[in-house]
Amino acid sequence: TDRMQQIIAESHREKKMFGILFFDLDRFKLINDSFSHSVGDELLKNVAERVKLSIREMDTFSRLGGDEFVGIVTLVKNESYLGKVASKLLTAFNKPFQINKNDIIVSSSIGISVYPRDGQNIDDLLRTADTAMYHAKSLGGNQFQFYTAELSKQSFERLKMEADLHHAIENE
Repeated sequence: TDRMQQIIAESHREKKMFGILFFDLDRFKLINDSFSHSVGDELLKNVAERVKLSIREMDTFSRLGGDEFVGIVTLVKNESYLGKVASKLLTAFNKPFQINKNDIIVSSSIGISVYPRDGQNIDDLLRTADTAMYHAKSLGGNQFQFYTAELSKQSFERLKMEADLHHAIENE
C-alpha cells in the first residue's frame, strides 16, 4: 500500500502511467485439496521466486494473500509493454514446479489496470485489475486481460439481476 501511494503521487506529479498486474493461480484449491496445504504453501514460495526472476528489480511484486499476487510496473511508456510483462509472467508457469518429487503444473490468470485511466487511487486500481483478472479466469484462465469499463458494467448488471431475481422470488 505504501509503495502504491508513493507511485501514485510520483506518477500524478510527473504525468506518467504505471500498471497494476493482479494475478492468482488457476485451480490452486485443487492443488491444496489434492496434495496438502503444506505443498500449496511451498508452491506459493516457488511461484514467488519464479515471478521475481520475471520482473525488473525496479518493479514491485507482493503477495496479497492466499494465491493472490500484485505487481506494480513503473516507467511504462505504453500499455503494450504491460502486455509483454504479463506474457512473460504466464510463460514463467510453463515449466512444472517440482515439490516433494511431484511435478505440479499450474497456470495463472492476470488482470491489468493502468494508472490513471483505470483508477486514481489504490482501491480503484486494485478493484479494476481484480475485475480484469476474473474476466481472464472466466475465459478459461492462463491468460491476461486489460480492464475495460465494460467489465464493470457487466459486473453491475449481474449484481442487479441477482437482486431482481431475489426480489422476484420473495414476491412470487
